[in-house]
Amino acid sequence: MTAKNPTAIKPPAHTPAVTPPAAQAAPATPAAPASPAPTPPTTTSLITATANGSNHGTKVDLQAVYQAVVNGLLTFYQPTDIFQMAAGTYTRDELIAEFQSFVTAAQTTKATNQQWRAAIQTERGLELHVRELRSGVSGITQARFGKNGAQNLQFGFDLPKPRTKSAQTKAVAVEKSRATRTERHTLGSVQKKDIKGNVNVALVVTPGTDGAQTTAAPAAAQPVAAVAPPQVAQVAAPAVANGAAPVAAPVAVPTAGGAVAPAPGVAGH
Repeated sequence: MTAKNPTAIKPPAHTPAVTPPAAQAAPATPAAPASPAPTPPTTTSLITATANGSNHGTKVDLQAVYQAVVNGLLTFYQPTDIFQMAAGTYTRDELIAEFQSFVTAAQTTKATNQQWRAAIQTERGLELHVRELRSGVSGITQARFGKNGAQNLQFGFDLPKPRTKSAQTKAVAVEKSRATRTERHTLGSVQKKDIKGNVNVALVVTPGTDGAQTTAAPAAAQPVAAVAPPQVAQVAAPAVANGAAPVAAPVAVPTAGGAVAPAPGVAGH
């Protein structure tokens, strides 16, 4: 039997290899936020025409000016371009956003202005309607309380103001009235009585079966022509023969109608 050696050393047990810890992954760097896409230019035209402040352009002109700046930035610059200005540092898209804010405000003003104009038209129509109603109420209150009644003041109706004229104003008015009547040849009722028409009337008698019919027809006044005196023919007296008495020559005698009648004792031929 073999004796055990107490000094023998047992080989050490196998120790598993330790794996070193894996290196931790580096934290992911957050991606830069994407720049907002610029709003495409709008072509809506404004109808308002009021300028802002000290500028002298209309809203249409102002919107066109700033919209042109936006179009130029989109055409010739990149989103990463930086603009150093007195107001601060801006990128291209930030500038576009600033300009676009004004364009949007102008469009809002346009919509508000249209609503305001529509409201004005509605107000004017209602005002015309209630104006007639107020006039009717005024007539009713005046009929109840009188034209000068103090109760009308409670309805907001003004009392008629008394008309006062000075003596000088009244005197001037009287003289003006007289001058106007003279220029227009205005006559009163008493003065008109002295003015009468002058018409010559002639009677025309028309015989009929049942009796004579008399018609009065106005005749215009005809001027009376002067009647020339009748001419008297000179007749030579015949010669006296054998001592006979001479015979008187006939003498023409004018009648009332202008005809010449033979002298008495002379027979007409």
